[in-house]
Amino acid sequence: MLARENPFRVERLHALRFRYPPGDDHEALLARVMEHGGRGAIVGPHGSGKTTLMLELAEHLRADGRRVRELRIGVEQHRLSEVERRTLCDALGPRDAFLFDGAGHLTPWSWWCLRRALRAAGLVIVTAHRAGRLPTVLRTAGSPDLLCELVAELDPTIGVAKVREVCREARSDLRQALRSLYESARLSRPAPDPAH
Repeated sequence: MLARENPFRVERLHALRFRYPPGDDHEALLARVMEHGGRGAIVGPHGSGKTTLMLELAEHLRADGRRVRELRIGVEQHRLSEVERRTLCDALGPRDAFLFDGAGHLTPWSWWCLRRALRAAGLVIVTAHRAGRLPTVLRTAGSPDLLCELVAELDPTIGVAKVREVCREARSDLRQALRSLYESARLSRPAPDPAH
């Protein structure tokens, strides 16, 4: 199968929207953040939708007229230099939002310095794998049911039993499960014969 025909290709995955628990949405999440002084954490394991949600929140906040600054770091980065911190936090005000995907990776000292520099920002929302950096406003988690819902949108020909098996093998890491499904689709469906 050609990559552009794979139902699990990157473009299609990026088009998936975050699935809130029933009765929840961006507005309710932001209301909880405001209840905590404009500060909140989205907490969940790898591959549970935190990054997808942060990207959607950035769009939503920009559409609401806020200036949004975003920072994403991975497990290998534990510090921000003073120059990075100053660049990120310079001239923040009450209509500004700072979205930090990966806050849990910073050392306590780096987090303290950044948090202090963010005092003027109207909103600060972070993601982490464990609670503790800021008040938890949403917990994310992968599940077989959620993966079934996502897969039904991408390739409804895949059976529920297969999806549940992939989810179990990926330990409910939705990102890993979708990668596995990409590979499975790539290997199981032959590429078309260019002669025909």
